[in-house]
Amino acid sequence: MRKVHRGLSLTSPAPKGKDVEVLQANCNDLYKHFKVDRRIVEDGEYGTETHSAVKELAYVLGVGPNNRKALKNGRVTKDCQRLIRGRKKRHLEIVRAKTRKLARKKLRKRYELAAGQIAINRAAKYVGTTEQPPGSNWGGNVEKFIRFTGYTGPVYWCGCWACWVVVKLGGAKIPSKIRMGYAPYITADARANQNGLSAVSFDDARPGDIITLWGGEHIEVVATRPQGDHIATIGGNTSPEPGSGSEFNGGGVYRRMRTRSDIDCVARPAYR
Repeated sequence: MRKVHRGLSLTSPAPKGKDVEVLQANCNDLYKHFKVDRRIVEDGEYGTETHSAVKELAYVLGVGPNNRKALKNGRVTKDCQRLIRGRKKRHLEIVRAKTRKLARKKLRKRYELAAGQIAINRAAKYVGTTEQPPGSNWGGNVEKFIRFTGYTGPVYWCGCWACWVVVKLGGAKIPSKIRMGYAPYITADARANQNGLSAVSFDDARPGDIITLWGGEHIEVVATRPQGDHIATIGGNTSPEPGSGSEFNGGGVYRRMRTRSDIDCVARPAYR
């Protein structure tokens, strides 16, 4: 396992660095090992999300009273980091960890089916993101979405946005990210139960699912469960509201409301 070389604490601004990214990666490895449906962003910034992950993982691994007190006060000791790295476990920690099976069970329950909602919560900060310059299908964070999906130049990027949300922010297991850039591929993959996608009904849609629209013209991410024949989404490369621009080449990330008749397929990513 990889090492973290310094003590950490919750401060403002948050500590940043490669070692924090390593700690985050180790947390995600442990969530996977414990079959907990949670993943944190590996952005190298030690904020409240990372701290909450360290606290709950250190506890189920057998952290002692002194380190628990430090964690409660916003400090991560090197002992806690060592536990998460999985090296040189001490006898008392092993004993304590064996008594905390119920804590691991509760942890799995807490995050059951929550990864899609976590992805949507994180996606909210990108609402209002636009192309730079307008009409370029490129620039700023838009370029980041596109490159993350596997493209190297300007493209219609609604699928790249969806890929960023479910894979980067939600931790979904999508073997071929580049297929996420094309709505007909998403529909076909979901209906064939492949590439980490499976088809669900409109009424079963939940936050973090992907929808394809208008015969393969567009892709968005579900933000809330359906309300009757309507469903709230966060879409990339769309316009802010009806009549304000192109629905499928509008140049920005915006919240929208779609109807049942708009939707070709609801695809559920494999967040586990």
